[in-house]
Amino acid sequence: MKKSLNLLLTACLLAFANLANAQDQSFFDEAGNISEELQTNLPTSGPKEGLEPIEMVNPRADDIYWQKVVYRIIDLREKMNFPLYYPEIPADNRTSFFALMFRLVQDGKIKVYDYAEEYEHFDDQHTVKFRDLMDKFALPYETKLDSITNDTIYVIDDSDVPNRDIIKYFCKEVWYFDRISSTFNCRIIGFCPVMQREGDTGLETLPLFWIPFETLRPFLSQTEVLITDKNNGARPSFDDLFMKRRFSSYIYKESNVQNRSLLEYNTTLEDVKKEQDMVKTRLINFETDLWEY
Repeated sequence: MKKSLNLLLTACLLAFANLANAQDQSFFDEAGNISEELQTNLPTSGPKEGLEPIEMVNPRADDIYWQKVVYRIIDLREKMNFPLYYPEIPADNRTSFFALMFRLVQDGKIKVYDYAEEYEHFDDQHTVKFRDLMDKFALPYETKLDSITNDTIYVIDDSDVPNRDIIKYFCKEVWYFDRISSTFNCRIIGFCPVMQREGDTGLETLPLFWIPFETLRPFLSQTEVLITDKNNGARPSFDDLFMKRRFSSYIYKESNVQNRSLLEYNTTLEDVKKEQDMVKTRLINFETDLWEY
């Protein structure tokens, strides 16, 4: 009994000592700058290393009796989407959404897949090699051989990552109703970065590749993002941003028999806007009509 009390007392003293050390830690370092350790360890932020993605339930196929695939455009020129575009060059423990996925592809940590207007195929037959991607879009890089494994290493400066040219993303998502949990949910399937740059015939819009959202999430959950100018310490993860849908977008296609986008069967921008509103209204009405009041 006495031994247990001594152990408990020791644990309490260690806890108080750690708390005191944390409270005594200075906000500024000796050079007068904000302490690098504190920049990513503020009460409103906190270190992201080792964090897991927000868990999502994977329902049984037999329990989904209604689903709708919707395609959106996330325009990075809209203010709400600035956290996905900035910083143009990684700094302050932050990176842009595209720079993050670009480096992951460069390091071979995730796979990307061919962009096709007809349909997306996330399988080995449609994977895109990093070198082929760089050559296709004429992006600058250097190569060297690893001295131990003899593998090819790609050397690309931060300024050569085409982050500034990525002006929007295609986003594929599915809305579905789970009859077991009686919940109406939305799940992001993948992203396609879209590059815009001057070409031989003028301004070109180039979709680069499709990347599944699930393969990105372990890395998104460990990468912080600045979402407001009012508090530089409020830094959730990219995973938080997407799961809480803190981005602006508009619909350009929904799944249909003829596999057409809204622009293919609407002649004016007013007609496109009306069709976008109709798609959103149908999604809202489906959930509302599930219940009786």
